Amino acid sequence: MSTRPTSQTHLSTGFKILNGLLIVGAIGAFVVVSLYGLVALSQFLPQTSDKAYWFISRSSGVLAYILLTLGVMWGLVQSGAILRPTIPPLLALGLHSFLNWGALAMSALHGLILLGDNFIKLSLTDVAIPFASSYEPLLVGLGVLSFYLMLLLSSSFYARKWLGQKTFRMLHYASYPTFLLVTWHSIALGTDNSVLMPLYQVSLAAVALLTLWRMVNSRPTTKTPAHRS
Repeated sequence: MSTRPTSQTHLSTGFKILNGLLIVGAIGAFVVVSLYGLVALSQFLPQTSDKAYWFISRSSGVLAYILLTLGVMWGLVQSGAILRPTIPPLLALGLHSFLNWGALAMSALHGLILLGDNFIKLSLTDVAIPFASSYEPLLVGLGVLSFYLMLLLSSSFYARKWLGQKTFRMLHYASYPTFLLVTWHSIALGTDNSVLMPLYQVSLAAVALLTLWRMVNSRPTTKTPAHRS
């Protein structure tokens, strides 16, 4: 009796465990570094410029938007199996996880760093509870709500076995409204849209084109019966 299937199963399980440990370790390391960085920034930034908090928030927000866009695009590429023959599944899943959690981390920094801004004067409640902010409650609330949707979507990968394929797929349709809400939040609250508008336009166009491509390629093909000679 061949033991090759058993060996492959153990190898696959080992890769999954290693992938999970790497993701948990990366998240843990980022949390530690971020907390240390926030403490350091709270001591350093007041001595430099009142706008420093805003600059960091804006730059981290732009980076979060880029990572989110890439994550949505990569998800569409994965679901369409366009690169499946050339990229191992674990590598594809790892890249998707990196983009999703990277976007979440930058989004968290985008909001939390503003707690030190003396102009907007946001509280932890303002950046943690949707639509609770006294400053632009609708637009800030959309950003907070989008963060929780991103967190839900990213976490759902680890509950895929219990959710089932149908529920998992239906849940991930929320990626589209989440992406649109983040775009709305970014454009409406942005003060440098003259520079960043091309980024938003290209991102929207890229996601729209990949979605159209995915819809076309997911349609069932009907085989024409061969005519008898």
